[in-house]
Amino acid sequence: MKKDDYSKMPWVSADDLYFLFEQAIKDFEQSKLSKKEFFDILDELTMRQVDTYEILKEPVREQLDNELCSLWNTENYDDVDIITLLLISLGLKNTYNKMKKSIEDTSELSPEILEEIQDAIETVGDNIDNPYQDYMKKIDKSKIEEP
Repeated sequence: MKKDDYSKMPWVSADDLYFLFEQAIKDFEQSKLSKKEFFDILDELTMRQVDTYEILKEPVREQLDNELCSLWNTENYDDVDIITLLLISLGLKNTYNKMKKSIEDTSELSPEILEEIQDAIETVGDNIDNPYQDYMKKIDKSKIEEP
């Protein structure tokens, strides 16, 4: 499947998304998708996953985390941009830690990439494992405050 196929899909459950993520990873590993196509599909699937307010289940979450960790590339702004979006939205701890480690020596980083990474770290804080933690706290708080 290509990105357009995913874009045209009706709403799907978190369980269905799990299998779609799994298939995208397999297709990429089997060289059926270019890196750009893989990132485009992950972007589409991640937007849908976020709408479920559920964390992507294991082992696909870990497989995706490992794949993106291996693709981490501080020489390409577009790669950094999409990977930071994915790791924040899906709570990918290994990739997050690799991203944080990549700014220990900033001499090789462009200012744009450094800023992107710093913004991502500021956004995530200590909540990488559960990207919905702050959102769920707000919902719980609003329920308490209702008359």
